[in-house]
Amino acid sequence: MQTKDSNEEGKPKFQTLEINYTEYKTTLTSKYENRKPWVRHDEKKFLSVLPGTILKVDIKKGDKISVGQTVMVFEAMKMINTVKAPTAGVVEDVYAKIGDKVPKGFLMYELK
Repeated sequence: MQTKDSNEEGKPKFQTLEINYTEYKTTLTSKYENRKPWVRHDEKKFLSVLPGTILKVDIKKGDKISVGQTVMVFEAMKMINTVKAPTAGVVEDVYAKIGDKVPKGFLMYELK
């Protein structure tokens, strides 16, 4: 997909999008133009998917973990959630402690 800008005074800013060799002339909203670009997730960093409170941490720095091993338990939305390791590895650091209130997207632990 390619874009070309047109800059004429007093007229809306049109852009030409080329998709599969077909050109489309359109205007883009400022929300679309100012959006954050997509970035591939780092598979060695594990983020919380819900805001909640950490109840139990079963790993520490230097531990070897395997796929499916329980890593920690936290409460979110009045439910107890068990976090299991999606990948195996050695724990580089644990950032969540028992009693911490973590927001969505908080880095809970990372692997080497």
